[in-house]
Amino acid sequence: MAELFTGIINIEDKEFNYLKDLIYQQTGIALASHKKIMLQSRLNVRLRTNQIPNFVEYVKKLQTDKSFFEKEVLEIINRVTTNKTDFYRENHHFEYLKNTFLPKMEELAKNNFKKKIRIWCSAASTGEEPYTIAITLLEYFTDKPGWDLKIIATDIDTNVLATAEKGSYKEDRMSPVKPELKNKYFLTVSDGKTKEFQVKPILKGLIEFKKLNLLESPYLFKEQFDLIFCRNVIIYFDKPTQTKIFYEFEKVLSKDGILIIGHSETLFGISESYKFLGQTVYQKKS
Repeated sequence: MAELFTGIINIEDKEFNYLKDLIYQQTGIALASHKKIMLQSRLNVRLRTNQIPNFVEYVKKLQTDKSFFEKEVLEIINRVTTNKTDFYRENHHFEYLKNTFLPKMEELAKNNFKKKIRIWCSAASTGEEPYTIAITLLEYFTDKPGWDLKIIATDIDTNVLATAEKGSYKEDRMSPVKPELKNKYFLTVSDGKTKEFQVKPILKGLIEFKKLNLLESPYLFKEQFDLIFCRNVIIYFDKPTQTKIFYEFEKVLSKDGILIIGHSETLFGISESYKFLGQTVYQKKS
């Protein structure tokens, strides 16, 4: 039996089309035909884990075994979602927070006496983005007490969410973080061979991690958000799905709330509900 599960297991068009449609239904991610080899590569490990000799049998089991489908579809989602992220990735967005967004929130608080900020990081991945947001908030409000700050960090991939909640990063992942901020917000853990940096409770305490599929609507949040990060995510969706997601974002954004997307993304031709402020920063229209 072991010999059966060595080498690459190839996927044919029929099985690829079934899995492609399944992934679209579950996540909104539209896989083009040239992604067949990528999908084959990422799902080979699932066939080996389940001791299934080929994609024909794998698809057949998904179609006929309900309990297998319910368990395996989560594994498929975790395999196909892209989780590239870094601390301070596209740093101009964190500069925007520090120099524009947070001063504006502070100014508004003088009039409405509401010293409260809610931010949603909608594709948290392994946690670098929400932790960078948290550092930015804590640094800005260091000598400004009384603020109620909260970040909701979500992702569809349960594996990366577990990593994010753990908040432990190898030394090479920490290179974008300034030494003084490393010392302030991370504990150094070493076994003599490798060094890791563990997020301190002061940082982790600002963030609530939870699983969320952006296709599931409406988004059931208790409060509206002042700012939503959704960077480098919508490029994987087709236009109708993008339109739907931005419509749902609009409903959970507060009046004049801010939406930040990735450098290669745009709302042009997708949504008219946001005003472009520059550098992929948008504001909800009143």
